Amino acid sequence: MKQVLWNITRASLLTLAAYLALYAVWGAILNSVENDTLKLFLLALMTTAAFGIILLYFSKIRGSVGEDEILDDYKDGRNYSLIEDGMLTLQREKNMLITMAVIVVLCFALNTVDLAIFEKKTFSAPTLIFAPMCLFSEAIPIPFVGYAVSAIFDCAAYLVCLMIYRNKTYKLWLKNRK
Repeated sequence: MKQVLWNITRASLLTLAAYLALYAVWGAILNSVENDTLKLFLLALMTTAAFGIILLYFSKIRGSVGEDEILDDYKDGRNYSLIEDGMLTLQREKNMLITMAVIVVLCFALNTVDLAIFEKKTFSAPTLIFAPMCLFSEAIPIPFVGYAVSAIFDCAAYLVCLMIYRNKTYKLWLKNRK
């Protein structure tokens, strides 16, 4: 569990750095969008996708953990099925997904308490580390809904990236096996 939290934290920090570094580029790309809400939503979507890719790197690609999992899951010669692999992946990644959702809910709680009591960030300042995971809260005016959408999209982005990675890894392993 500690490794899961560490991977999420590293991915969030790297995504935050990338967000800050690429904000001018993303801002220029989205400059043609006139609707501010849509612009924020698209920015949050791009950042969430980047977070999913970076989290995949830290949790599966670095150290070849993902390759080892594919070999474990398919060493008995079973054929790859997207639905079966999705179920295996959900089972294997439940701790990651739950941890991501809990982090977003804790950020919501801390930010809400700070806003209600102090009307500014005080003790919720450490949630800045996880800001890339909560960007939909800026695009959606209803706070809890924005954070809930953030949690859903964070988990979905990671799962989509992971499923693509697993599929490509399986095909490569199958090709090399022949």
